[in-house]
Amino acid sequence: MLHPWPALEHAAKSWPDADALIFPHQTACRSFAQYRAEALALAGALSARGIGAGDHVALLAENRVEWAVVQMACAALGAVFVPFNTHYRKDDLAYALKQSDAKALICSTQYRSNPYLENVTALRPSLPLLAHVITLEEDYPRLIAEGCSFTPVTPDPLAVAALLYTSGTTGFPKGALLSHRAMMMVATNSATRLGLSAGDRWTSIIPLFHCAGCILNLLGCLSLGAAYVGVPSFDPENMFRIIEAERCTHLSGVPTSYLAMLDHPARPNHDLSSLKAGSCGGADCNPDVLRRCAADFPMPGLSQVYGQTEGGTLFVCPELDDPLRWETAGKALPDYELRIVNPETLQPLRAGEIGEIQAKGPMVMAGYYKKPEATAETIIDGDWLRTGDLGYLREDGRLVIAGGRLRDMIIRGGENIYPAEIENVLQQHDAVAEVAVFGVPDDYYGEIVGAAVKLARPVAAAELQALCAARIAKFKVPAVIFMVERFPLTPSGKIRKVELRDWAKENRMEKLA
Repeated sequence: MLHPWPALEHAAKSWPDADALIFPHQTACRSFAQYRAEALALAGALSARGIGAGDHVALLAENRVEWAVVQMACAALGAVFVPFNTHYRKDDLAYALKQSDAKALICSTQYRSNPYLENVTALRPSLPLLAHVITLEEDYPRLIAEGCSFTPVTPDPLAVAALLYTSGTTGFPKGALLSHRAMMMVATNSATRLGLSAGDRWTSIIPLFHCAGCILNLLGCLSLGAAYVGVPSFDPENMFRIIEAERCTHLSGVPTSYLAMLDHPARPNHDLSSLKAGSCGGADCNPDVLRRCAADFPMPGLSQVYGQTEGGTLFVCPELDDPLRWETAGKALPDYELRIVNPETLQPLRAGEIGEIQAKGPMVMAGYYKKPEATAETIIDGDWLRTGDLGYLREDGRLVIAGGRLRDMIIRGGENIYPAEIENVLQQHDAVAEVAVFGVPDDYYGEIVGAAVKLARPVAAAELQALCAARIAKFKVPAVIFMVERFPLTPSGKIRKVELRDWAKENRMEKLA
C-alpha cells in the first residue's frame, strides 16, 4: 500500500484488537481499531474548522500517543503534515511557522523547560496564516469528543504527505516535501528487511519528528501490523525497563545511544532476550560496537543503515541475516538506485572508489518547500539526489559510509547541526569580531560543537554560550570555544574549518575561559 490511510484501514480490519501504539510513560495504548477511530474523530473535528486537503498542519510535541494520531488524521484529510523539532525555541519556531505557511498548529503546552504555548502566543500576531492553535492537553480531548462524522479523502499516493524540516547550509532549516508513496515505500521495504512482522513490537530512542521516527518506525509498524512502543526521551535504564516489560522485538537508535546502553552497568540486570533486530544510523557507525550489541544484548539482527530526510529516510538497509550488516549499510532498497560520483566533476566512480553518495528513485523528495534554488542544487542530472556524504559501493552493491561529509555539518549523537546557524547567533555579540563553528571529535557523541572566535574585546565563554542557549536548541550550543588571533584561510579568503579541526586536536588553540 502506497498511502497510510488504506494501510490503517487494512490493519484495523486484519488486527482490530492488536496493539498498535504503546506509550508506557502515558500508560496509553491504542489498538489498530482505536487508532483508526481516534484519527477519524480528529480529522472530522479539524475539517469542521475549515482544515482540508492541501492545508499545512504543524505539530510541536514530544513523543506521545496523540502524535501518531495527528499524523494519521492529516493523511485522512489530505492535509500536509509538518512536524517540528521539539528543541525549537522562539527564533526557530518563528521561522518554521512562517516558512511552512502553517494554517494550524497542534502542540503540547510545554516540554521540559520549553514553553511551547507561551512562545506561540507571543509569535501569533506576526503569523496571519496561523488560524488555529490547538493544545494536546486541553483542546485535543474536546475535539475527539465532538464525534464529527468524516469521510477520508480519496487516497492519492503521489500527493505531498509531509513537510519535514532538515538543517540548511544557510543556517535556516529547509522543508523537504515527501509524498505518501515515498514514505510508505521506504517504511515497508525497510521494515521488511529488518524482519518486522505482525505482532512484533518496535521501540526507538529517535524522536518522532525525525524522519526515522515518523516514517521508518511509525509507518513501518503500521504497514506490517506491528506495535510501536514510544518513549519521550532517551535514558538507558528506562529503555532496558521498557524493552523488558513490553517484550520489544526491534530497537532503533544512533551510535551514541547504543554505546550508552552497551556500557551501562544496569544492562545485565534486565532481560533483553526478546530483541531480534534493530537499526543504527544518524552518524558513522562503529562496526565493533554494533557487533558487541548484537552479541551482548543480545540483538542478532542489529544493522547499520543509511539515508536522509530528502530521500524519505533510508536509501539502503541490510537484510536481517546479512553477514556484513555491521561493516556496511547494505544494498539499495527496492526501486532505489545508488551511484558514487566525483564531487567535482559528478562523473560516476568505480566500485571501491570513495566519492559523493547519490540516490535516485520514487522515494526522493519532490523538492524543498519554497526553495527552488536549493532544490536545483540538490536534485540534479535526471533526478539524482546529492547527499553531500562520502562513501563507496562494493562490487556486491553494498554501501560503505566512508570519508566524512562534503558539507560542514556536525553530527552530535545523531542530531544534524549546521555551523552557519550558530555562527549567525555568535556574531550578534559585540565582543565577537569573527567566528567559525566546526565539529570536534568526541568519544561519546561522535562530534561535539566547537567554535573559534576572534575577539573584539574580552568576554567569558559562558556569556557566549548563554547567548546561544537563549536563541537556539541546547544541543547546538558550543561545548568548547577557542580563541584565535587569525583564521586559516583558503586562497579565496574562506576559513579552512578542516584546519581548525586539526588545530583543536593538536591543542594549538587556547580555550576561552
